[in-house]
This record gives sequence, structure tokens and C-alpha cells, in this order.
Amino acid sequence: MVVACHQPNYLPWAGYFYKMARCDVFVFLDSVQYSRTSYTARCSIKQSDGRAGWLSVPVLKKGRFFQNVSEVAIDNQRPWQSEHLKTLKSCYSRAHYFKDYSWLLDLVYRQKWGNLSQLNRTVIIKLAEHLGLKAKFINLSELKSEGKSTGMLVSVCLALKAREYISGSGGQNYLDREQFQQAGIGLTYTKYQPQPYPQPWGEFVPGLSVLDLLFNCGPEETKKLIIL
Repeated sequence: MVVACHQPNYLPWAGYFYKMARCDVFVFLDSVQYSRTSYTARCSIKQSDGRAGWLSVPVLKKGRFFQNVSEVAIDNQRPWQSEHLKTLKSCYSRAHYFKDYSWLLDLVYRQKWGNLSQLNRTVIIKLAEHLGLKAKFINLSELKSEGKSTGMLVSVCLALKAREYISGSGGQNYLDREQFQQAGIGLTYTKYQPQPYPQPWGEFVPGLSVLDLLFNCGPEETKKLIIL
């Protein structure tokens, strides 16, 4: 069994699904500390000026600095859903496949969400199903895992009886390969290389939300670029 882990991000980039396509079980890191500088509450899209811009979900922060990802509450006093939808329509309404994803926009923006992790997990799982990805999903909070950083990931793999753990290339900066070896677990790094595809508003901009790829290229081409 091959395992990969990641925080449940908001409308993640294609590289998120690239890693997911290469594992049997994908673990949402919902019981780790929430970082305000992460992609858990934001994603990047291409604006009509040709530059990357942010869509950020407002969350309640006062007195909640050390909360876990699963505890983050959305600040629905702000009209973020209508604002995001208006921005996406402005940037992508002319994209070839934009109208095909009304179901996705309805899921994200037509119902009220209170919990950020629940929103993100629901949307990610729906997108994975749409792209034909077969990974099983589980929350870290459902596992009896211990430790931090590498130790926690090794504990997850042992709990799931995994033979291999897949990490993004950034894991090379902090993961301890020896701990995986001592536990009899293989460690593999993946690096997603965005392939240029047609985008409006000037030159190709990599690293955007998977929405950009879906709106511009549709599901079949997106599958090719993610599964490779």
C-alpha cells in the first residue's frame, strides 16, 4: 500500500492531485496545527491582467491562534462566496469549459459552509472522483498516530500497514529518511512539473488552482496532465 498525506487545501493546484494519483490512501492532515500562511484557506487564479491573484476564504482568528485544521471556522459575516464567484466569472467566463463546471461552483458557493476543513475535503473528494482518481480518503484524526513531523508520518504508515510513503519534493528539506528505513517503509519524492496549456490573458502562469486547468482544458486533458 502506498500512502500520501496533505492538509485539506482550498481548491488545490494540479500538483496536489498529481501526488494523489500515485497513492492508494490519501490522508487529510486535519489534526495538525493550522498555518495562516498555508494554502488551506486560499488558492491562486489567473486574473484578467495576466497575473496570479488570490481567492482567500475568511476564517475566524481571534483567540484561535493554535487551533488545528479541523477546528478552523469560516467567517460567514463576509460575503466571500459571492465575491469568489464574481471573480471567477470575471476571469474565466470565456474559458471553453467554464460552463461545464456549474456543478462545482454550486457545490462551493451555493451552500453555506461553517467549517473550512469540511468544505475543502468535500470539494477535493468530488474533484478526485471527477478525475477518476481511485485513492481512498481518510482523516488523520481517525488514526492512532503519534509524534511530529517524520515520526507522525511514519506512525500513519504503520497504522495503515503501508509499504511506501509519497512526499512532495519539499519534503526533502525536513523528512528523516532513516526513520522510514528503520520502520521498513520506503520513501519516494515526487515533483510535479506543470506543463503549459492554453490560458487567456497572456503568457502561461504555473501553480494555479486546478480550476484554471479544468476551465481551460476540460477533464480529459486535465487527467492527462495530472496522471502523466
